[in-house]
Amino acid sequence: MMSKNPLQESASSDALRLKALQSGFESRVEVNQRMLIDKMLARYSSDFVVCRELIQNSDDAKATSFHFEITCNDGSVSLSSEKDFHNKTITEIRAINNGLIFNETDWKRVAAIAEGNTNVESVGQFGVGFFSVFSFSEEPIITSGNEYMAFVWRDDNSLTTYRHQLPLEQQSKLTSIILKMRTKYILHMETNLDSDSIIDINESPSGKSPNKKRQKKSTTPITITNEIIPTINLAQLKAYFTKVLSFTKHINELIIKINQKVIFKVTKTRKPISSTKFNSQFKKNSIHDMLHLDSLVQTEQIFSIDHGPSITLNHISVDATLIIDENYHNHIRRILKKSLPPSVQIQLLYAPNNIVMTQLQSKSSKNDDLHMKILNSLIPLKFQNDEIYPSGLIFIGLGTHQTTGIGMHVYSHLIPTIERENLDLQDPYISKWNRELLLSVGQIARFIFNQLIVVNKQFDSTLASYSFQPSVPNNEIGSILVDGFFSSDKDLLVPVKRFPTDVNLSLIPSKQAYIANSKHIHSFLSLPLVPYELSKNGLFQALKDRNLIIEVNNALIELTIITTILLSNQFVEFLHWLSSQNHDDKQYIQRLLSIVRFREKNNSPIITLKNLINYDNFNISTILPLPSHVLPASVATYLSREELQKQLQLTPLTLKDFLHYYLLKNQLYLFTKENTSTCLLHIISKHSGQLNK
Repeated sequence: MMSKNPLQESASSDALRLKALQSGFESRVEVNQRMLIDKMLARYSSDFVVCRELIQNSDDAKATSFHFEITCNDGSVSLSSEKDFHNKTITEIRAINNGLIFNETDWKRVAAIAEGNTNVESVGQFGVGFFSVFSFSEEPIITSGNEYMAFVWRDDNSLTTYRHQLPLEQQSKLTSIILKMRTKYILHMETNLDSDSIIDINESPSGKSPNKKRQKKSTTPITITNEIIPTINLAQLKAYFTKVLSFTKHINELIIKINQKVIFKVTKTRKPISSTKFNSQFKKNSIHDMLHLDSLVQTEQIFSIDHGPSITLNHISVDATLIIDENYHNHIRRILKKSLPPSVQIQLLYAPNNIVMTQLQSKSSKNDDLHMKILNSLIPLKFQNDEIYPSGLIFIGLGTHQTTGIGMHVYSHLIPTIERENLDLQDPYISKWNRELLLSVGQIARFIFNQLIVVNKQFDSTLASYSFQPSVPNNEIGSILVDGFFSSDKDLLVPVKRFPTDVNLSLIPSKQAYIANSKHIHSFLSLPLVPYELSKNGLFQALKDRNLIIEVNNALIELTIITTILLSNQFVEFLHWLSSQNHDDKQYIQRLLSIVRFREKNNSPIITLKNLINYDNFNISTILPLPSHVLPASVATYLSREELQKQLQLTPLTLKDFLHYYLLKNQLYLFTKENTSTCLLHIISKHSGQLNK
């Protein structure tokens, strides 16, 4: 008889739990709060994370102004400008906002770990962001309205809060976070600033992005003997604060103070744009019918630095109403511990044409104005070596390091991973939501494209924002967005030259347009071609990948050349192209040379070339007939010896061949006419030395 399986005899889990409750020894699970916070800080290690969380909380509290006040130990030195604070030790930081003061719920929530903001409109999800302040301060203090709360460590691993009434003279309608620095921090001004590596807030290590230096950390440590001291770089702090304003809902003013002195102030103002197609009704459902996209509104956002420059970017906002089913929404509630808002906003920020043109025109001039560089870093495009690269970022509240793959910054109610730097595409329910929002961004970007391409004739500037590139660090983000862009079945219009001689460009559906990989082709092929420089834009690679545009190939060129009569300059470009291809198929070259037709001018006789084997190196006058197997000097002079002999496999016409042709019986009359005989005898006498050979 077989022995019983011990696993089959084991008690059920319910029975074990019941026994433990009835007669087991009880002990509470203890949490080492110090270690828990330290481990959370390790996940919240991105640059300026403390600023990000405090500004985000202020924006959620509907603050319109945020002050970041740094106190330095200045000793006995009289400090009159920001440069005087270079290498000073930071002793305290205060973050002050004029938003809603704390209510009872706020006081309870800020003292609890992992109890996120239950307001469906807020960005906070996890309830751990505020605890990033412990990276600066051992025991922070919060003041709000008439009260304050102090955080105090007990037994080095247990955090306790004490709440008290503020003295009457300190009560206000402001909220302040007071951070006495736990370790030594040095303030850096970096007067010799490398702006490309310091200020480039949009830099990403994309394979197709400009080759720039890696961005320095905002709190770069310095080493003094064996001591490592972290620093806060003021230039980077200014750049970050400016970036923060991109999509704040309420905050329109950010101020940095050092020892009560205003060092930096940046503001954002909104200006409505007069009624255009952008403000027309934009009503459609998202790809998978999770959202109803309502009317689209465009405004101008002006970012201004106090006593300095300003920049204006275009802002698009679409209100989207949720139409998700309740079962799916319950899964989201279980994960987030709160509902999704009944409606969400999808916002895009991009550069108007005049900004793009200005950047292209000024790329060669050196601009050392730090504040102008900071504002230019807001532009979701990078300009380098006559190329424009998209550098849009995903904003979850105040921004991430995730790029969009297009020249637009994007903000919406996207759900991140816990450190708020990456979108959650792992959880199946959260991923479905995030993907739908990204697809909707693509739909909106397509709507904007359809309007702009018709009204703006500066096509290089208009197309700059749509030069699709892989997004980083997660390339799936950009791919989803592009899928949304191409989800429309409406014709996508692209600019083309219908004929090489056309001066103006025309707009036609992309499926009727062509792209070619050689400048020479654009100069002779009579097809509606996207101009060569424009065709390098990433949009056209995306069109090609989706078979939405036709790429010119050798067979198509042969079919077109048969029906075309080229002008002389076009024929030269045709030969340049033919000689630059390194064709293994020499028969293809000969076939094209035998069918091509050209003429000097529109009313000139048509020239055909049969069995072309030579080129004219005597510069034979056009008043003389030329053998059909000889390439005229008027064309050959524009080609190099290598092109003529190595690529086109032509040999120079010899004097012997010259005489054989012109001494034929039907050509002898040329020697009886004064003008033709003069030309013939001049060539013979000049090159008679060849006869001796």
